[in-house]
Amino acid sequence: MNAAVFRRKALLALALLDPAGPGFFLTGTMLAAPAQAEPVDWATPFAGEWTLSGVSEGDPYCLITLGDEGTIGGAALEISATCLRQFPLQEAFAWTVRDDNALVLADAGRQAVLTLAPQTAESYSGEFEDGRMISFDRGGFPEPELDELMDGTFALSGYNNAEACGFYIEAGGADSGPLDQVGNCADPWKGKDWSSWRREDGKLELLDSTGETILSLTRADAFTFTVDGHDGLFFGTGSIEVSE
Repeated sequence: MNAAVFRRKALLALALLDPAGPGFFLTGTMLAAPAQAEPVDWATPFAGEWTLSGVSEGDPYCLITLGDEGTIGGAALEISATCLRQFPLQEAFAWTVRDDNALVLADAGRQAVLTLAPQTAESYSGEFEDGRMISFDRGGFPEPELDELMDGTFALSGYNNAEACGFYIEAGGADSGPLDQVGNCADPWKGKDWSSWRREDGKLELLDSTGETILSLTRADAFTFTVDGHDGLFFGTGSIEVSE
């Protein structure tokens, strides 16, 4: 599996296909569909890159790719590391189209993770269970160069910003610069001797004051790095949380 993209496929129980169309929704959010090995016609018009974003200024945005390859539960789904880091999408395995034309990302338990209502043919809207409103729009966006990225606030966190640790990074040069831990920081990263960052052999390394590597990172997508040796741990641009 490519670290830059987390490919999600449903492992759902075999069930009857809704004869009304490709919605695969027999009741409510329950998802049921037979396994399919070939591309499915209903998915083709939607296949490609889409941008998921918050609706307020400064909210994060990230890339989701809707595939047209049939799988149990609908069609294949690729979720970027930034989406997994910023939103509650770690359980999403497949996507489908409901009879009311809503797009649905579903988990392996045959439940909807996110339901997206059509606004136009190219734009959808939805709401996560935590109340966050989002927009889902066709097309991707330019990926910033690493030099542009390495200046500002970052967070080290798990899925959906769990147990985040805040940092401030400065671009001291093209390949290195100072690093400060600021704001809240969850164990086991709190109290580490964070001091600087550098690029070396295609990796981003976070260093202590002696120059030893604390964490080695691999760039996964436009705004997020995965942490080598730590599954489900991410480092990327984001806001810093400060407890009152």
